[in-house]
Amino acid sequence: MRQLVHYYKDAETFEAWCQEHNPVNSNQLLIEINYPNGNLTQLQLLLKSLEEQFPQATILGMQSFGSFKDHRVTDLNQQAVISMMEFENSTISSMVLDLSGNYVKGAKEDYILDITAIEKYLQPDTQAIQILTSYNTVHTASFINKLGEAFAHLKIFGGGASSSSQNTSKSFVFYQGKIYHKAVILTFMHGENLDVNLYQAFDWKPISKKKKVTKVEGASLLTMENSPALDIYKKYFPNIEKDKSVFLQVPLYITKGNLSYTVHIADTDTQKQSLITTQQLHEGDIVQLSIGNYNDMMNRTKEIYKFLSDTPAQALWIGSCISYEYGFRIPINYYISNIKSNDNIFGYTTSQEYFNEENQPNTYHNQTFIMAAITESRSSYIELVEYKEENITPFEIANKNLYSIIHKTANELNRLTENLEIRVNQRTKELKMLNADLQVRINDAVRKVKRQNAIMTQQARLASMGEILENIAHQWRQPLNTVSWIINDTMVKAQLGKSDEIDIEEIAKKVNNSIQFLSNTIEDFRRYVDRSDMAQTFNLKETIESTVMLIKETLAKSQTTVKIDCADDITYKGYENDFKHVIMNLLNNARDAFEEKGITNGEILIRVYHEKDELIITVRDNAGGIPKKILNKIFEPYYTTKHKTQGTGLGLYMSKNMIERVHGTIEAFSIVNKKTSFIIRLPDEGALPRENQTMRLAQEIKEIKDAQPDEDQEEEEK
Repeated sequence: MRQLVHYYKDAETFEAWCQEHNPVNSNQLLIEINYPNGNLTQLQLLLKSLEEQFPQATILGMQSFGSFKDHRVTDLNQQAVISMMEFENSTISSMVLDLSGNYVKGAKEDYILDITAIEKYLQPDTQAIQILTSYNTVHTASFINKLGEAFAHLKIFGGGASSSSQNTSKSFVFYQGKIYHKAVILTFMHGENLDVNLYQAFDWKPISKKKKVTKVEGASLLTMENSPALDIYKKYFPNIEKDKSVFLQVPLYITKGNLSYTVHIADTDTQKQSLITTQQLHEGDIVQLSIGNYNDMMNRTKEIYKFLSDTPAQALWIGSCISYEYGFRIPINYYISNIKSNDNIFGYTTSQEYFNEENQPNTYHNQTFIMAAITESRSSYIELVEYKEENITPFEIANKNLYSIIHKTANELNRLTENLEIRVNQRTKELKMLNADLQVRINDAVRKVKRQNAIMTQQARLASMGEILENIAHQWRQPLNTVSWIINDTMVKAQLGKSDEIDIEEIAKKVNNSIQFLSNTIEDFRRYVDRSDMAQTFNLKETIESTVMLIKETLAKSQTTVKIDCADDITYKGYENDFKHVIMNLLNNARDAFEEKGITNGEILIRVYHEKDELIITVRDNAGGIPKKILNKIFEPYYTTKHKTQGTGLGLYMSKNMIERVHGTIEAFSIVNKKTSFIIRLPDEGALPRENQTMRLAQEIKEIKDAQPDEDQEEEEK
């Protein structure tokens, strides 16, 4: 067995080369052509010439972006490179699977492998299958993997056509004079003494943060981490849609359990911002960007030298991924530099590579390098040039070191990122637990506060009820005395026989008036204690007057007068009973202050007016003022200066809550030994002043503050 390689120039030169090397026309001759350009007319002429000269030979090949010429990889060569393998004891058979129809089952483009049709070409001594393909899609990948599963007992090697346009759908293969744009060519190698050994290398390493695939539709990778799939490239390559060679230089790196590989990206969908892949991805797959590990690639030079030194071979077939053409061509040149003869250097720049190996479920690969060593003699080896470390130039050593630093740095950053994410996730879980615990504590605290507020509200209402009962007693005393006097007077007259002096109608009228007064009093107090959650519009002056009426007896007893300065037409939408409670609480506090300090002829002035978009209610008394230290605490719950039998300390606290319920405010201003003013501000959007009182409130506060003594003077007065 021997292998010959010819760099085709023209028919005349080729004829002279054939006369020199004398290849024999037979069915044991495999002619394979690396065709680097897209001139199909020229290709047809070449194929026709070869068929005429070698009619019994198997002639096949495919388009290739680059070719191996004179111990170098080049994309400048535009002429065909022809390899001839002359088998001595072995035989070959071949077939073409036209993906447009024959040898394929199922619907169009499903590409279901017809195993039965292929098995017809197998023989008991079949050792290997070579695969050449055109049209690289997700269906092709599935087809090749199924083929690898079906014939896993054989050595499988090969690759896909490539072109300078990077559009694999336009590349082609050819077989026995016919050109195919969608086909698979299978070449079966048979022979008891035939031996095929494979060397393969995958040196792409992940460099970016891991992302999880979240949405896939067929061959379209739509989203990663719920973001458009194209974003993973746009982050680093903003012009990715114009320069798609980036997909070859920086392919996607997939991790599935213990399996790692790269994915060929055929195209993009700019509208969906998605990636169209040639291998099926699934939701949950882990994806990263990757780059060739130059250091590992250069280290392969010694490995390949050892492989060729230890492995019997009379012919070589090489498949080098097109990705190596974008920055990693030099390592490939070193791989073949130790092979002495050009006749043993033949192969293709491939869009994808095919090979099977143990513990590897896929036959379809990307970003790989493959070398097939073929021999009929276990004692024959490829002649090599002695390997020397010094053959690697300082420039390549510097590149190795640089890429080593890049990958180590990328790995460290990825580890740091992963560790950081783990810590963030742990902290997030801890924070969630803390938040959950905090929420439980907050809920408990809220319930406790609500219970406490409910208790304080009940206490305030009970205290208020005590005030009400006291006022009812005062209110009812006079009419009850009147009714009692009328009854007693009527009984005395009846006993003295003066019935003619008894005027039943007049008596009934007086009694009825007293009873009506009692009924009205009960109704007034009922409305006072009735709490409604519905905001209603009420007249401010009428409400204040009705509140004063409720406690007029106790006010009269302490000789306290109440003056109301309020227009008749001022209304407000809110909670009327809450407002009554606030006014009554302020009146009762003023009355208690008058009684405590022994002040007679006390005066309380209630003024109501509009100020811009607020309703202002001021309650002023002349009960001697409140000390500054006490003034800061009067709105706190349970704070009181009265004896515990006279006050709960909840009145002003509850009043403040009621005012804030309608988004209002209440403040206290006091002049020691003089007057105290409580100022209530209620929101009254859209209300217009009934009179010109624009600066009234500001002036009132200013008067209070101007009259306020400083702390030293206050201490002297004390």
